[in-house]
Amino acid sequence: MSRLAVLVVLLVAAFVTGSSAQRGPQLCSLPPDRGPCRAFVPSFYFDSSSRTCRDFIYGGCQGNANRFKTRRQCQSTCG
Repeated sequence: MSRLAVLVVLLVAAFVTGSSAQRGPQLCSLPPDRGPCRAFVPSFYFDSSSRTCRDFIYGGCQGNANRFKTRRQCQSTCG
């Protein structure tokens, strides 16, 4: 029974790790989206064509998930 439990734990861990690894590339390939609002929130997005984090102004609402508060956060997630 303990071997089965270990196998289940390993399979779940592999699935969770694979899912989070896929989220990064999907998130990082989205285009920058300031959203429809008119706030002025300095932010960063990952530019997948140049493979760098670039700054942009977020409008404060909606947009997409390719938006980071700091360049370091952008680089650690996507770069």
